[in-house]
This record gives sequence, C-alpha cells and structure tokens, in this order.
Amino acid sequence: MPVYIRKNVNFTPPSIDNFPLEDDEDYITDPDQLLDRLPQPYRMIDKVLSQWYDEVWQIIEKRENERLEESRRIRAPQYECSAQMESQGRACCVCDSVDGRYIFIGQPRGLSAVDVQTQEKVASWEEESVDIHYVKAYLIGVQVYLVVTIDDMGFARLLIFGGDKFYFVKILNEFQKGRGGAHRPIFSNPAHGEGGTKLIISKCEASRNGDYLGAMFENPETAEVWLEVYKLPRDAWLNELESVLTKKEEKSEEDQGTDTQAPTDQEAPTPQNEVEPPPAATQEESTGGEKHTPKLSPTSVVMKLKPPPSMSGNPASSIHSACQKVDSGEVIGTGVNHILTPNHKDMRKEVFAHLHDNLMEYLPKEEEAEPLEDVNFHFMTAGRLVPTGLEQQSQIEEEDDMKRLPTTIAVWWKGSTHVVHYSLLKQHKDFDVKPDLVWPYLSPVTSSAISDDTSLLAVGFENGNIIIWDRYLGIQRGIVNIMDRVKIVQLTFLDPNICPQNLDDYQPYRTKTSTHLLALCDNGALYIMMSGPGLELDPICITPPVESEDDIFTMVQPIPGMHDLLITVLKSGKVQIRDTLQGTVLCEPVLPKSHELMTPWDPVVAVGAMGQVLFLKGNNKDYGEEEGGDQSESAGALFMYQMKLFPTLDSYMSRRRDKVSQTVHAKIENRIEALMKERIAQQGLRKHRMQERWGNMKEEIWSILQYKDMAEKKADNRPEIHYKRVRNLSQTPGSMGWTPFFRN
Repeated sequence: MPVYIRKNVNFTPPSIDNFPLEDDEDYITDPDQLLDRLPQPYRMIDKVLSQWYDEVWQIIEKRENERLEESRRIRAPQYECSAQMESQGRACCVCDSVDGRYIFIGQPRGLSAVDVQTQEKVASWEEESVDIHYVKAYLIGVQVYLVVTIDDMGFARLLIFGGDKFYFVKILNEFQKGRGGAHRPIFSNPAHGEGGTKLIISKCEASRNGDYLGAMFENPETAEVWLEVYKLPRDAWLNELESVLTKKEEKSEEDQGTDTQAPTDQEAPTPQNEVEPPPAATQEESTGGEKHTPKLSPTSVVMKLKPPPSMSGNPASSIHSACQKVDSGEVIGTGVNHILTPNHKDMRKEVFAHLHDNLMEYLPKEEEAEPLEDVNFHFMTAGRLVPTGLEQQSQIEEEDDMKRLPTTIAVWWKGSTHVVHYSLLKQHKDFDVKPDLVWPYLSPVTSSAISDDTSLLAVGFENGNIIIWDRYLGIQRGIVNIMDRVKIVQLTFLDPNICPQNLDDYQPYRTKTSTHLLALCDNGALYIMMSGPGLELDPICITPPVESEDDIFTMVQPIPGMHDLLITVLKSGKVQIRDTLQGTVLCEPVLPKSHELMTPWDPVVAVGAMGQVLFLKGNNKDYGEEEGGDQSESAGALFMYQMKLFPTLDSYMSRRRDKVSQTVHAKIENRIEALMKERIAQQGLRKHRMQERWGNMKEEIWSILQYKDMAEKKADNRPEIHYKRVRNLSQTPGSMGWTPFFRN
C-alpha cells in the first residue's frame, strides 16, 4: 500500500489563510525518493529529458493515428494519361473554346490552337518576346472565337480565330494620352518606349457573346488603377471576316483552274503565324508582319471607372457649396459625397474618446486600409432592377436569352462594401460616371457570380453571408449565412438541368426555375444550396473544412457540359473529379511518376470536347534549372486524359441532359400558345374517352334500374298507417295531443 508523504513542508503554516495551494507534485508515492533526489544540474537535465520524451511520444501517437486513419480511408481509383503532347511542353496557360472544338495554348512566343479530337496544331500566332500568361476564348459566331490574352509584361491583345487562322485586332494598352492631348505609343520593348508611360493590364474579360469588354489598367508610376469598358463591333468583325474568307475561296478556285505558277513576292501566300503589326510599330520592329491582313473595325471606349475614394470630410468652405457636392438623391449613393466637414469628424472622435476613455484600450487597433487594386465585374442584360434597355426590340423579340445584348455592368472593388451598377447605354464623359444603382452592405464583398443568362446574381461577403438576387423580376431570392467568421471566396451557378424542377399541376408552361449555387469558403469547405422562387436557402456541406493546408482547394470548376461533375485541384498537387451534389471523389487523374503538376496554386488545366477530354500541364521533376529550366520543351509536357474511358464516370457520361432555361418569360402570347397546344394534343384522346364513357354508361343505367326495383319492393312491404282526425286545428303532427293509429 503506497504511503503519501508531503514534500517541502519544513514549517507550520501560521494561519489557514496563508496555507500554500496543494499541487500534485507535492506528494510522492515512494518514501525513498526523499533521499534519492537528484542534485543540480542533473535534476534540470532530467526534467528537460522527461519533457522532451513526452513531446516526442505525442508526435509518435499523432503520426500513428494519421497513418491508421489513412489506411482505413477508401481511396478513389487513379487513372493515367492516354497521350502526351511534348510539343506543347512550354505551355504557360490553356483554355478551351466554348463549344469544345479547340483548346488555345499560351506559349513563350505566341499562341496556338489545337484540335481536341486529333491533338494536332491547327494554327499559331507568333511574336518575339511575348510570353502569354493568360488566355480566354469567347464564341462570337459560328466557329469564330474572340481570344483575349495578357503577356508577362502586362499587355493585353485581342485576336480573332476563324477559318483555322488567327487575325490580330489590337493591343488595348497601346496608347497613353500625353499632357498636350496627343497620344503617345507604348511598346512592349522598353527601348522603344522612351518618354512614354507604360500602362499594365492585370485583368481583361469580355461578355458572354463578345459584345463588351472590360480591362483593369494600372499606372506603375502613380499607382493609379481604373476600369475601362469597351464596345466591341462583333457584327462588323463577322462580316469583315466572312468577306475575307469568301475572297480566299474564290482565289483558291481560280488558282486551281489555271496553271500552277511560282508565286511572286507580291502574291505570296499568307503564313498562318503572320499578322498585321500594331499601328505604333513599323514593319521591321514587329515580326510576322503582313500586307494582306484585313483591317478590322476599331473598338470604342464606353466608360472609365475609378475605385471609390476613402471616406473623408467635405472640404467645402460653406454649407451651400457642400450641399452642391452631395448626390441628388435619385439613387442610393456610395456615401462619399456628404456634408460632414473634417473638423466635425475630428470633434466626433474626440467626444467618443472622452466618453469611453476607460474602454479605449480594449478596442482593436485600426489597420491601415489597403488600396483597392482588384476589381470584379459582370456584364448583364436588362432587368427590373435597372430597366434601361427593356424597351429595345432586341431585348423583347430575342427568344434566346444567351444572345441578348448586355445593357448593365455590375462592379465591385476588392475590400469595398458596395456593388455598383452602371448602364452601358448612356453616354459618359471620361471618369464622371454616376451609378444607376448602388447596393450598400455592412461587410466587404469577397466574391460574386452571375448565371449564364444573367438573370441571377449572387454576392458573397467576408462574414459568411450570401445574397441571391433575381434581376429579371427585380426581387431578392434570399439571404443565408454559411458559417460565422468564414470568408466566401468563390461562388458558381450550376446548370439548371441537374436541379429538379417542380412543375405546377395545371399550367402546361413553366412558371419558375430552380438552380444550384456552389460556394467555396476560405477554410476549404464546399457548400451547395438550391435557389428557386419561394424556396428557402438551405446550404448543404458536401466537403467539410480541411485540417491540413495541403488539402485546401486551389481550383474548383464545373466540367463544361456536365455540371454534375467537378474538377478540383488541391494545394498538394492532386487533381480530383468529384460528384457535384454529393462531394465524393470519383477518380484522380495522375501524372507519370517523372512529372508533377505545374504550379498547383495556379494550375494549367482545361477540359475540351464538352467534358470528354482533360488536359494537364506537368513539369519534369529531374529537369534542373541549370539545364535550361522552363525555357526548354523537355522541362514539361501537356498530358491528355480521355475522361469517357474512366469506368467510374460511365453513369455520368450516359446521362441525358436537357436544356433548361433559367429565365421564364411567361408572356400572354406564350401562355395562350401553350394552352392551345395542350388542347390540341388532348383531342387525339377524345375518341378513346368517348368509348370509355359509353361503356361505363351501360353499367350506370343497370345500377339505376336495380336501385329503382329495390325501392318499389320496399314500398310494397311497408305497413299502412292511419291517423285520427285532429279536432284542434292548432295541433300538428308531432305536437301534444296528436296520436297515430296503426292497423296490423
């Protein structure tokens, strides 16, 4: 039996108030430990070693539990690549065409288009010292694409791909207006740009059909940023390109009919990689110049938008001048133009600090506001919120929502609490642009998404809230909080064909459309919620928050044509294909052991052929920088995966996906037409219903006759009843004094 003896007690406590607190180390179980106590410094060494041993043992237990949990986890099947495109090993960025026919690859010396089915290069555009780091394609016609690129020097270029050839349009940041109003050219080569101001474009996106384009400009010298919106002459470009292709076909037919002659210098055929040089450059300064390249119509600037300034006092000297600078009040303003002077604001701060002097030390320190260096924008068609453009015939008569022209642009700057709407149909002068609609919020906006037909707009905030607006009806569909203290970093509307549509019992036409919204949080959690008229937003977690930093998503993108599948890339370099509604990992495309995924934080991934083919860029692990680094094609390769050959995706590939429109135009003409079609369709069943009715009528008549016979028999068997004559006329049958007489 152990004996507990207290240690370090050499005196009697003077009082119970000064009695020292008891500790577990004050007692020992072995009395011999009083004599075997180690002297210094061995006692300190023993304590350090014991603590180190405990910490090491905790690490061993943690790793053992992780290993055991990993062994019990069900692993998704892994599939290797089916083809390797080493000729495209220097690819810096990849994007797919909207229809899935081609993929556009940005390279250190230009751009190339590759056929998805044959993996052969169709056309290329080359220029010296142009390293394409961003490429995006938009379908503007039948197999005609608008290609937007940004190189490593911050120059944005517009090209048109059609007829298996690239056509250069222009460089957006090519000119800068000088002090005297003259335009000075800016060249990609610094040697040619002496005396000019170099402008950098960090973001460049176009509308769905290529009607408008927005570009974010930055001046490195003054640290100014602004957004420029351009009107693109899409219809004129299509007509000009069609005339060029027609002339080439006629010329080729004439050449075939005549004898083959050696081409002269003036009649030399145009190579695919040669385009017209920029207007500011000469023929010798730009490689690949061509005399016969068609001159396309120029673009026009619609508006220039500056970021909202920081909140400051009104510098006006009088109340009258201050009131003149305040907004007119027609729309909700951004709060920048007010009548509060700087002295008034300083006085308010002093009064607040004086009243709460004892609590000021507990307030968090004010952080310096970061400059607004990033902008997000969406081009949208006309709606009830901003009705400008609803009166146009193109907006009313166009049945396909995807072909309607944008009339509004929604803009929000990083760190701002406002979503501002501007009309694209109004005439603006330079930077003096007033918004048509302002949405003020309490929390900074961190993400946003627009549906394909621009009828739905979702906004995510820093506090974890999400708001969905129905722009077509001009109402708010709902607001939901995903999780407190969690930032919404990405929002994506999914195709309505994967969402169940609840149709009404009577109307032969749809009156509402439901769709799914995918939300990604900064803690790695994925949520999905159904959005529909009259439905409550109920977020469902399909992927829980991650514990390891390597499991954070760096890319979450629905597969084009199959929105019930997601392609995700982890920070560790894993590529996964998940079920959109369940979040389960279906398979993992893996690279060869000799390669690793290029820049997992910004992966080079593209899906072509409407979800049939997957492209991944991988770098060679054994290739060193001393051998040339990424400048050589052997440093990496573009790997292709045939997703239709993955066994775990067979059920998804064979699914039928009908097109479902997100916007329902329930006009009176459409309603009457739908009702008439239903009535005509029911006429074919009229004969069958009449025959069935006549057949049932015989049974009904026979049943009626049977009931009649039974009623007559019951009447014959009923006993006779005689009543006495009532002398008092006030008495009625059933009253006092009235008695019936029965005869047996």
